[in-house]
Amino acid sequence: MKDRLGVLDGMRGVAVLLVLWYHVWEISWLQAPWHWLEFVPETGFIGVHLFFFLSGFVISYPFLRAQAADQPLPTWRHFYWRRFMKIMPSYVLSIVVAYAIGYAATVRWGTTPLQEIVTHLLFIHTWWQNTYGSINGVLWTLAVEVEFYAIFPLVWFFFRRAPWITAGVMIAIALAWRAFTAHCCFTTTFTMYSENLPGYIDIFATGMICALLFVRTGHRVRASRFNLASIAIALAGWVALAILLQNIYGYRLHPNWEEAGQIWTRALYGLSFAAIAYGSLCAPRWFEIVLANPPLRFLAIISYNLYLYHQMIAREMLHWRLPPYHGTDPHFDPNWQLSFTVLAFAVTIAEAALVTYLFERPLLRAPEPRLIKEAGGHTT
Repeated sequence: MKDRLGVLDGMRGVAVLLVLWYHVWEISWLQAPWHWLEFVPETGFIGVHLFFFLSGFVISYPFLRAQAADQPLPTWRHFYWRRFMKIMPSYVLSIVVAYAIGYAATVRWGTTPLQEIVTHLLFIHTWWQNTYGSINGVLWTLAVEVEFYAIFPLVWFFFRRAPWITAGVMIAIALAWRAFTAHCCFTTTFTMYSENLPGYIDIFATGMICALLFVRTGHRVRASRFNLASIAIALAGWVALAILLQNIYGYRLHPNWEEAGQIWTRALYGLSFAAIAYGSLCAPRWFEIVLANPPLRFLAIISYNLYLYHQMIAREMLHWRLPPYHGTDPHFDPNWQLSFTVLAFAVTIAEAALVTYLFERPLLRAPEPRLIKEAGGHTT
């Protein structure tokens, strides 16, 4: 079975495009080119859900594959070293940049830089209202990701023994968390708490279950005559996702609509992602081009740095009037809206490519420290 799954790279490219389009739309208000597509940019925050789904798949996949082949599992030391090197250097660099250009000061709510930096470096900034969203608003997702990595050994302990029960418990926890926080504090801290790890653990669970199904059945389905049916599964996933997005788009005028519209349905997004991923992975090779194509795989490569900087760059462009506009409010100028959107996409993609290839990837190629490399023992 392949180590690199190009379909997942393509899905990561789709995820970052959705988030980029959403945040640029928040600033430009530029509508989609066709009326029937207007729901896409306004619900692009669902790209974050797709990131979480992919994380659940990708981090569990090596363990599931080793388990299926009765081989030693990856060591936890290797697991955490790889994630540290992938996340921390670029994360810290983005924080330094946010302070250096003065951007961090524009999103401060009664905190000191020391409080902001400490909570962000510990990935607990989403626990309090005054640090949630500080420095750079998009960094809340990194807290969710890293917290899931921290508990993954415990999740894996149960998942390897009873995967379906474990996934069911994870989904139940997420549902209970979102329902409770909506009941207790809908008009105050519901949005913040729903965007903490318990509120998304069902999305991670669907990613893990999808990886399990692919490891157990994917190679057989792909090699059989039933692989054409996998195309139908993938297409059904895309249709389900579009229906879910259109449904939540219909609530956009309600209070806290982004989170309230997902209290009971967030796991359904994970299931639609699972259908897309599983169906595409098991489909004939020619169908992979839908997702495993060079543009989307390029976006996947630069996705982390594109995510870290895109909102910061777009808001700084607006602050510095790039592109220029007349008056105090450019949002009703279609020419400015289009120019800003195109320029924001181009600048953020170029910046992300530079940081990825000149900073992130050289660090990722660095060898593991001998202490980690030679550490004995495997996960159990």
